[in-house]
Amino acid sequence: MSGSKLNKHLVACFLFLLLISSCSTLKTKKPLVETPPMEYYEGELLNVFFHALIARPEIAFKGKRREHYMEWFVTADEYKKILNELYLQNYVLVDIKELYTVTYTGNKKTLQVNKFLIPIGKKPFILSVDDLSYYETNRRNGTVHKLMLDKKGNIAAWTNTSSGGEISYDLDIITITEDFINKHPDFSIRGAKGIIALTGFEGVLGYRTQAENSKAAGYKEEVENAVKVANKLKELGWRFASHSYEHLNMPKVSMKRFINDARLWDKEVRPILGDTDLYIYPYGANLGKQEEKHKILRDRNFNLFFGVGTGWGYKVGPKADYIFLTRRNIDGSYFRAYRYSSKQLFDIDKVMDKQNRGVR
Repeated sequence: MSGSKLNKHLVACFLFLLLISSCSTLKTKKPLVETPPMEYYEGELLNVFFHALIARPEIAFKGKRREHYMEWFVTADEYKKILNELYLQNYVLVDIKELYTVTYTGNKKTLQVNKFLIPIGKKPFILSVDDLSYYETNRRNGTVHKLMLDKKGNIAAWTNTSSGGEISYDLDIITITEDFINKHPDFSIRGAKGIIALTGFEGVLGYRTQAENSKAAGYKEEVENAVKVANKLKELGWRFASHSYEHLNMPKVSMKRFINDARLWDKEVRPILGDTDLYIYPYGANLGKQEEKHKILRDRNFNLFFGVGTGWGYKVGPKADYIFLTRRNIDGSYFRAYRYSSKQLFDIDKVMDKQNRGVR
């Protein structure tokens, strides 16, 4: 073969191989996901919260504490329907950390409120979960018993049973939320999840990490597992907040007990969860009118404080060194109060477990 023909042959082979490579790349290349047009949200911010979910309403709604669980909790099935209704109403989860910026000038701290950038037509909301320590009383009345990491390193829920234990993914507020976002990624903006507010008097996340258990067998492993679960939750985008150590009514307790409560939370809970500047008042009882106590919390680097109320909007403190937000409780009391109201956030009749709640 002459040199000229050889060169032409090599060029033809090169072009053929290039064509094959291009076709292969086109087949395997993932389609581009279009980013929806965005805008800065100008409306009020919605803030809602739940308690741990009732996994077994046949226990919670029929036991001695029936009225308590009917009033302040929702079931796992109700929560799944609520998420779907909020999604259909164009609500989207946003990260509380995007709401504000903290700056320091010398020793002076200033908080600046930011606007949320969200897809056009969507409405942002903040989700929080109170008391996710799986107290013994709740365990006996139909909640799961703790969060854990499964063999693949994913978040799961665990419940002690007569057969040794049950792992589930559809009975707890964390796993249900994760699953819903996996199926509807546009429900979460920039990976936002929710805020988990924790006490410490019965440990955290289902692990008995309180110091009074420090001499019990397996205590070190309890703490280590709690840290692993907390780290995984943070990796997934969840935030943590202090809900106090003992779940006290802060405006009413003595100063001595108030300070001791803050000290215990810092000593036993913060090392497991990591630093946080979010403080969710137990019972929604805020300290806005008790400056001495409030300043103690601000000096411990808490910047955002959450009460209970309408769930709309926020207020910046008079010195701009903190922000206060109210949250709307979503539970049996909300169902009862808003079932026939035009102001309900979602169609309550569509989500309520009427059979187990004994309503028509």
